[in-house]
Amino acid sequence: MVDNVFILAGGSGTRLWPASNRSTPKQFLEVKEGKSLLVLTLERALALDITGEIYIITLKEQLDAVINECRKLKTGSDKIIILPEPEPRNTAPAIAAAAGYLRSCGRGDEKILVMPADHMISSTEQFKDDVEKAAVLAAGEFLVTFGVKPLYPATGYGYIEAGEKEGNGFRIKRFREKPDEKTAEYFIARGHFYWNSGMFAFSVKTFWNELSEYAPEIEKVFRRIDGSGKPEKIRGIGIILDEPAVRELYRSSPKVSIDYAVMEKSSHSAVIPADFTWNDIGSWDEMAELHGSSYKEGSVSVVEGENNFVLSDIPVAICGVDDLIVVQKNGALLICKKGKGQLVKDASMPFM
Repeated sequence: MVDNVFILAGGSGTRLWPASNRSTPKQFLEVKEGKSLLVLTLERALALDITGEIYIITLKEQLDAVINECRKLKTGSDKIIILPEPEPRNTAPAIAAAAGYLRSCGRGDEKILVMPADHMISSTEQFKDDVEKAAVLAAGEFLVTFGVKPLYPATGYGYIEAGEKEGNGFRIKRFREKPDEKTAEYFIARGHFYWNSGMFAFSVKTFWNELSEYAPEIEKVFRRIDGSGKPEKIRGIGIILDEPAVRELYRSSPKVSIDYAVMEKSSHSAVIPADFTWNDIGSWDEMAELHGSSYKEGSVSVVEGENNFVLSDIPVAICGVDDLIVVQKNGALLICKKGKGQLVKDASMPFM
């Protein structure tokens, strides 16, 4: 099994605007049994029974909100350490900072699971089984990602083309950008393409070697991380690397994703086909699907309307229209036709 978990908890909050925004992105939204996506992710990480820690990499401006979510856990908060990023630099620097910390502590042989804070995953037991499969490949010096079998020709996801068999998974032949619908249909028809889940498993040593090879401008920055100090405690939660020297490091790092920086270039990339159920809730369409065809929260009246999703702090009346997404939160209103949720990111930008 993996030794530690890195949880990427940044995000700009644009895709589920106006319920989420820069200060409270979607990982803070309550989606199941009154629990936020971040809390559900933490519970999933704790279910792995790791021997190390859970590192949450988040923006410094979201630190208080993350601490509040961590304190909602019944057990396990003592295993959590937060790395507050002074500014967003995308996923490669975020992972490099946390991996650099472990490396500086002499823990380069330990294996890491990296997962975003804002995905829905079930079942937990199947998730644990798949992580174990990935850990075996990671021990063999592979950078492992989890591929999700496509359910439909999605144009909002990147795709992974699987190559030759490798243990319980496959070597990655290539990564594919978000396709148009015709290309996505072709991928599905071929049968060996997977959605890119954005989750990874590897050893600190393997990641660092590949980072040094393919993104030396990032490796040179974060090799200077000093992990000699003990985590500071804020309301019972450990905090690391919250210091001026780290802020200077971040300013000198490029902004780039782990996919572009390392995964797409490395000859040691592999994919484990995921048997767990996965949803990245990347749009209001995904949220509506999660809650069912017709979902209403707040004071809502519907007359001659079907298949509408409504989430509102004020009374809403819907008359004679179908297939709408209506969200009124944080003093803003979104009206979107179902199936067009990917447009919200662009529409929300003037208000962020």
